[in-house]
Amino acid sequence: MIETGVSYFANGWMHHFERDLEDILAHNCAYIVHCFSENEMIFARQRTAQFFKMTREAGLGCWANPWAVMGLFCGEQFSAFVPRNPEACQVLSTGQRAPAACPSAPETRAAMKLWIDMAIDFGADTLFWDEPHLYIPDWDDLHFAPDSAFACFCPRCRDSFQTRFGQPLPQTGQGRALFLQPEMRLHREDLMVDFLSEMIGYAHDKGAKNAITLLPVDDEANESLSWNRIANIRGLDIFGTDPYWYLHDKDCETFVSEQMKRTMDVCEPHGLTPHFWAQGFGIPSGRENELETGFTVAVERGAQSIAVWGMHGNAAWDGASENPEKVWDVVGRTFGKLRNP
Repeated sequence: MIETGVSYFANGWMHHFERDLEDILAHNCAYIVHCFSENEMIFARQRTAQFFKMTREAGLGCWANPWAVMGLFCGEQFSAFVPRNPEACQVLSTGQRAPAACPSAPETRAAMKLWIDMAIDFGADTLFWDEPHLYIPDWDDLHFAPDSAFACFCPRCRDSFQTRFGQPLPQTGQGRALFLQPEMRLHREDLMVDFLSEMIGYAHDKGAKNAITLLPVDDEANESLSWNRIANIRGLDIFGTDPYWYLHDKDCETFVSEQMKRTMDVCEPHGLTPHFWAQGFGIPSGRENELETGFTVAVERGAQSIAVWGMHGNAAWDGASENPEKVWDVVGRTFGKLRNP
């Protein structure tokens, strides 16, 4: 049977979550992806553990998402780790210290393992590694750095680059733009693969499943990661992507088909469950039924786990769909059809 899920965030009220659970079940979801950010780690541990418990008691799978944790994953949250650990942060090609942790720093890895420990102890059965990336300037609405800037040039990365390639990284902050050379691109990829390998393996050894979604971008894009290298990580169970055709201004069927082919080409030889996300936010009025097309095409192309980002069309968040209740209705109806064909 196709597994269907929805992300959950922006609520801390227990009685509200009780109603939301009934709503989520009525919309034919089989799991909830809880956004477990640093804010919850610090200020809402008991509430998070209770939400996870209630999720499992409702018969739903309980996924935990490191939502914007240390700036290394997707999510609209600030990091508490970053200002407390400036020396563990990424350094950009401009010489600026980025508001995101460097995966090479021991402090970063210790904090990530703390997150894993808490998520599993609270009851998550699956850890969802959501769009892992080094700092991406053009995602930052505060325009902290030029869009062309990239990481990482911290002392640890300089040392590892010198050891790996026998040459130094260029000096930053010299008033000239730096460009992402092939060796730098490979260094960035090594950095993320090594970090994710340690974290996913650690979670696996503690008994959790691991799911990952990578950005649906070309291999040449600055934020790209090697899908095959990630798929080869020990302990990974579920692999997918999120071809948000509304956001990227793409044709739904074409974009979903292309990205599902890439996904299946990776999942089949590695024995991974193919996973697919659709956008539930920012959907223009009159285009809600494209969600049914997108989900159906994904399943026809091999997806075994599908999910939508945000219930009720993300009505509780900036960027809500224009007709959020219709979006949610289409999601529920489509999930029902695909789970019970």
